[in-house]
Amino acid sequence: MALALIGQVVLQAAEVYRRRFIVQTEERVESLYLGVSPQRLWLYSLMAAGGGALLVALITNFMPLLVAVGAVIGFLVPRFYLANMEQQRRKKFDAQLLDAIPMLAGAMKAGMSLMQGMEQVTREMGPPIRQEFAHALQENRVGKPVVQALFDMKNRLRSDDLSLTVNAISISQETGGVLSDLLIKMGDTIRTRNRVRSKILSLSAQGRLQGIVMIFIPWFMAAVISMLDPAMMRPMFTTTTGQVMLVIVGVLEGLGWLVIRKIVAIDV
Repeated sequence: MALALIGQVVLQAAEVYRRRFIVQTEERVESLYLGVSPQRLWLYSLMAAGGGALLVALITNFMPLLVAVGAVIGFLVPRFYLANMEQQRRKKFDAQLLDAIPMLAGAMKAGMSLMQGMEQVTREMGPPIRQEFAHALQENRVGKPVVQALFDMKNRLRSDDLSLTVNAISISQETGGVLSDLLIKMGDTIRTRNRVRSKILSLSAQGRLQGIVMIFIPWFMAAVISMLDPAMMRPMFTTTTGQVMLVIVGVLEGLGWLVIRKIVAIDV
């Protein structure tokens, strides 16, 4: 009865987490235009967890603690993949935005409206900016104000450059003024920020490289010692104490990497 009760609690907790996972990833999947449902992504996560557990089990001769760690890492792989896709898409959007802003300003100087300028961007530029602007135009056609559609786009992408541009457009719509001139100034401001950001990345590259080297040195040394003297390292993998120490080392390495990233990350 106790085992049945524990099993029921675990199944209920898994179902609650599955629903939360689907809700959290639904908007992310739609914003990336992947064409994959959150339910299928949940299945991929379970398959990756099983694959990670099996791989670690084969490498470590079925050590329970390390197998559990492998399952957790495998389960998180699809989320890491989504986060990486979002980051790459955001970078590409920011690069396209530098070309789209002068195009919008030129269209408005030629007598077009903001919506007509956005339509021109969707015709002449590729994804992802074409997808996002087309989505905003579609929302406007069904009754949503253009400024609100742009704010929704900003919330989806979480781009600092787009946030500056949308805020400038919103203020201009409320207070009046020549929007085309304001967009040109915003383009110059974004280019200046990007130059400063690139310089900061160059100056902090050495710190990031040192962090990566310091993180991988312990694992490299462990691999070398395992090849030179396997008996010395065997207790680290075959005993409970050794496995716990490996997990602690992995957690501390991850925290160290987060601290290093926080130190070298400078907002512009």
